[in-house]
Amino acid sequence: MIGSASAPGSSGNLGPGFDTLAIAISLRCSATAQQADAMTMTQDGVTSPVDTDDIIHKIVLAAVGRPMHLTLSNEIPRTRGLGSSGAVMSAVAAAAIVASGRDVVRQEVFEMVSTLEQHPDNAAASVFGGLVVANEVHVKRLKVHDSLKLVVGIPDVMLKTSDARIALPDSVSMPAVARTIARVSFLVAGLADGDVDALKQAGSDEVHEQQRSSLSPVTGEVIRAALRAGAAHACWSGSGPSVLAISTSANVGRVIGAMGGALGPTGEVLALRPDYDGLIVEQPTT
Repeated sequence: MIGSASAPGSSGNLGPGFDTLAIAISLRCSATAQQADAMTMTQDGVTSPVDTDDIIHKIVLAAVGRPMHLTLSNEIPRTRGLGSSGAVMSAVAAAAIVASGRDVVRQEVFEMVSTLEQHPDNAAASVFGGLVVANEVHVKRLKVHDSLKLVVGIPDVMLKTSDARIALPDSVSMPAVARTIARVSFLVAGLADGDVDALKQAGSDEVHEQQRSSLSPVTGEVIRAALRAGAAHACWSGSGPSVLAISTSANVGRVIGAMGGALGPTGEVLALRPDYDGLIVEQPTT
């Protein structure tokens, strides 16, 4: 039996919502799985064994407890802060479950991915779709106003999440916590209502963005360019180096142009949509 599934990438944090807020984006990873004697994977026409310390090996064992042969097709740029690993793990887990003859339960997949990756925000967005707030077990879908547009600026450099984590402080001051709570509140309300003024109060994160600024100077340049061009909100996408900008229809063209100018010829700017489908599971084939 062959199991097939796909899951969207995501932009996590959204600025002040560190490790709790994320939005699924219209870039997907697709996976197929079939029972096998050893863990192998085919990607871009090349088949190779999957190491035991690879997160894909771990998620398959957590999902079904036995080896699978996997085929992967992923349009989400890796190590760019766009939730590629969460999408890969979600799609692979679901495909393996189908190949083993079981029904996929979204909550089960979310908890497995969240536990292994330690990013419940990205895991929730990839599994459930849309804008989500999440902790290790619970997920709540939130609203995004139809008038808001997503733009992603992707530098031609990589930044590992593990490296970005090292830059974070061990503690945050109480005044910074209070300001962060206010930013998150403005962000969630502005996304729901399409309130540009509220969204503009959600920027300048003090919990992780300022501390990571030296790791990817181009990220800050792209954020500033997007805001100057009229974006209502612009932030690091996950741990970077990509940037997520949120704009209205009236300004989105200028925002795209400004972000492209800041990135230069080697970067890429994508106008994306929120993905509301989340994990999609296909009927098994034999």
